[in-house]
Amino acid sequence: MQRKIWMNGDYVNWEDAQVHILSHSHQRGSLIFGFIPIFENEGVVSLFRLNDHVERLFTSCATAGIPLDYSPDDIQLAIKDTVKQNPGSIYVKISVYIASIEIDVVPQDPFSTVAIAAYEPQEDIISKNTQPFHASKELSVWMEKEKHQRRPDIIPPQVKIAGNYTSSMMAKWKARKNGYDEIILTDEEGFITEAPTSNVFIVNQDDCLLTAPEDEVLYGITRKSILEIASNEGIKVRVERIPMSELENAKEVFLTSSSHLVCPVTKIDNEPVSNGVPGILTNRLKERFIKISQGQDNFFSSWLDIT
Repeated sequence: MQRKIWMNGDYVNWEDAQVHILSHSHQRGSLIFGFIPIFENEGVVSLFRLNDHVERLFTSCATAGIPLDYSPDDIQLAIKDTVKQNPGSIYVKISVYIASIEIDVVPQDPFSTVAIAAYEPQEDIISKNTQPFHASKELSVWMEKEKHQRRPDIIPPQVKIAGNYTSSMMAKWKARKNGYDEIILTDEEGFITEAPTSNVFIVNQDDCLLTAPEDEVLYGITRKSILEIASNEGIKVRVERIPMSELENAKEVFLTSSSHLVCPVTKIDNEPVSNGVPGILTNRLKERFIKISQGQDNFFSSWLDIT
């Protein structure tokens, strides 16, 4: 079908949503973005934790100094309408970017464009590219030993800005060439932080769920959800700096993100995690999350924002 993209209040055809090669966002990596899952259950279409995603978008813009001339309510309404205009979509990607052609790193015309796309990735993107798409339901992970986590004194890891992903892109691309699915990053002191676009969870030998503090990683909406589900399930949780030894001795490891949702890690540096299969707590949390996404969990029903 012909996808429509919302751009500053107007709809344009998918192929007409363009920006100049010399735009500030393209040349300087200043684009802010958000990525939201869409769930459809018996004809009811819902966005997952829309308020949280939009709040994070505005926080990223404010922190980076990127102007955004819409209110959160405006953006939420635009997202919902874009989903209605694009039936069959399973993700929304919203971009806030400076489209003007610029000379300096500080834009002369600092006016932002907001673009909202709703799509089905296999149909609209993957099938139209020339190379195979890399995907795995169980991850073989490389423990990155050269590139470190985004530093808060440069760009805070909570800011979803394009330039913040360059270093981890380089490391992950190298790992892919060496046969791995994903990488895990550490901070400069060797503590476990996150993956390039996912948060990391570890289950230790005492069946306690560990994850890095929020101020050291991306503010993951799925991460937040898993912590709330774990609390509701009565699972022990520790949010703290995680030494490498916890990963080396882990009973289970999994990643969370809006695209991964809950994805088990079964190998690290070509060595199996525990017995090399997804663990009991990983499956338990994943099954509860799926149940919520299917609208079958009254306790967390407020997470689904019906369009």
